[in-house]
Amino acid sequence: MNGRLRQDVRISTQDVGDADRLDYWRERVGSLLIDVECQRPPEQGLDASLRFQDFGLFRMATIQANAHAVARSGHSIRHDARDSIFACLMLQGRGFSHQGVDAALHGPGDVVMYDTARPYGHGFPGDMSMAVLDIPRSLFERHVGRWAARGLVRIESSRVMAGWDALAVHRTLTGGAGRENDEHLASGLLEWLHSLWQAHSGESTASKSTLCSLWRAKAFIEAHLAEDELDSALVGRAVGLSSRQLARLFEREGLSVSRYVWGRRLERCRIDLQDPALRHLSVSELAFRWGFNHMAHFCRCYKRRFEETPSQTRSAAWPVAR
Repeated sequence: MNGRLRQDVRISTQDVGDADRLDYWRERVGSLLIDVECQRPPEQGLDASLRFQDFGLFRMATIQANAHAVARSGHSIRHDARDSIFACLMLQGRGFSHQGVDAALHGPGDVVMYDTARPYGHGFPGDMSMAVLDIPRSLFERHVGRWAARGLVRIESSRVMAGWDALAVHRTLTGGAGRENDEHLASGLLEWLHSLWQAHSGESTASKSTLCSLWRAKAFIEAHLAEDELDSALVGRAVGLSSRQLARLFEREGLSVSRYVWGRRLERCRIDLQDPALRHLSVSELAFRWGFNHMAHFCRCYKRRFEETPSQTRSAAWPVAR
């Protein structure tokens, strides 16, 4: 989005000798993700690998390792002041996480979120796999929810929408990684986190079945945003709800179905306006790709939502060299 090359990097402690593995791991994790201290059982060497992927909106590191522990101390924070909210998707094994007075055990399918500007730690007693989503704080608060002074947040897999637990979301991301739509995948994942956040924080009083229906509707919309035929009737048929039932779901978020669709399409347009691979397309061509057929109306809606014009978004992402 800002001119940097997208990264897809893999590292492994098997690339160095046993004596150098701990230092190598800490140095490489610090450069790719965040500065932490790492410990392992004294009788066991560290066997770990990491895949780092840049999705534009956020970054993801998928980590596989044997037993170990990591801690981000006050010293680490002073040394590396990156300001993000981490959302960890537990894929395999068991772990223990703590931040301040909050602590949680977590297993496959669980989601754990925490503030990287405060000390925290993880411990894994055996083989594990976890995906860490590195989401800039400003992006998290805009798309997911206000973090404020929250401590560690754990969302159990049993409380996640059916078919959309951490493992399923990770498969979706890794299955689409490297394609031109990686930022669109990332945008959809932020919507997923927003739904989880609402349910966990109590911002929504809806039942789990209602939230599942809402998420299924949003997932269908996300997958069909570019289709001209997308409307409330089509969405309702896809998720087995009448137009009236569907409207009531979205009313919980203060939106109509059509306004939600328009908002998601505007977000997609914004992503495409910042994509260097699409610089050859005009603003009107990008708008048309996402179902906006009237430029004046599109530009008004865009400016109202983002407080800048589409041309200003493109100019800010790719300033002309002087």
